[in-house]
Amino acid sequence: MLNSNVGGWAGLVLAAVLLGGLPDTAAAASAAPVSVLQLRPDVYMLTVDGVNLGLQTGSEGTVVVNPGPAGAAQAVSAAIRSISDQPIRFIIDTSADAELTGGNAAIAGTGQNLAGLAGFNLVNGVDTPQEGHAASIVGTQAVLQDLILRGQTDAAALPTETFTRPQYDFYLNGQGIDVIAEPRAHSDADSVVLFRRSDVLVTGALLDMTHWPVIDVAHGGGINGEIDAINRIMNTLVDSPAPILRENEGTLVIPVRGPVCDQADLLAYRDMLWAVRERVQYGIEHGKSLAQIEASDPTQGYNTRYGADGGAWSTHDFIAAVYKSLQATERAHGRNNAGAEP
Repeated sequence: MLNSNVGGWAGLVLAAVLLGGLPDTAAAASAAPVSVLQLRPDVYMLTVDGVNLGLQTGSEGTVVVNPGPAGAAQAVSAAIRSISDQPIRFIIDTSADAELTGGNAAIAGTGQNLAGLAGFNLVNGVDTPQEGHAASIVGTQAVLQDLILRGQTDAAALPTETFTRPQYDFYLNGQGIDVIAEPRAHSDADSVVLFRRSDVLVTGALLDMTHWPVIDVAHGGGINGEIDAINRIMNTLVDSPAPILRENEGTLVIPVRGPVCDQADLLAYRDMLWAVRERVQYGIEHGKSLAQIEASDPTQGYNTRYGADGGAWSTHDFIAAVYKSLQATERAHGRNNAGAEP
């Protein structure tokens, strides 16, 4: 795993953005410090409340990948302004999770979208801002649907540019930006964002270096889709060399939580998921219940690194989600070898 100075070459800026002059309740919700880590000359990782966000900026504007939780929107906006005075042109939502999309309306409202959007490509000469229009919010069609189903009624917080194809591509600040759909992984609405020339990938909730990945079965997530997504990400990185790479440098990966990663970290994470999936699948194929499978400790060897006995996403929660998603796969293929849930 990369260390905190990203191999010794990327500049580290720690920006504690604390708001003043607000009512006590608003200040309590928004006073979380935002740390800023510069990964490339034009790409930054912002961290607030433990959640990592991505930012790319240049002469044509700024792109924000996941604006963060609603309560931190003012702090995140202030951190963005401390990095660049260019207007925010795009916000990209990698899922519908509130901790990633809560700031949609507030952050988009500080930006200006681009006129002349033709298809999925911005070309020279059409980057005139539409005065009074907020930044565009990009996400899969499933993100839009999930936000509405989860009760989001503010139209300003919903994606304005949605897609159902495998990939949404556009060009800004001299580089291609790929929003790549990864369905049925963490949820049914996932995507990752690759800044091609800068060679930085933002994974959203697909990759969490602090605990087990959240498999949101209720919103279409599944362990098989999670593993498939990590495999596709690794293939994308291998097939996407960046011309600005220096010696001994490779693709930098921003997870939803934890330090910046590289391809070796992705491989280790994929292998962990594969091992747990195989152990749970073995139990299902032998008629074991969830309780029996959990008693066999299918996460053995990884508990110290990723496990938690309690909290919002415990080891029990993870095993149960893997079990339920594999049961759903069994039913979809007409098999019924699984034992009954306790």
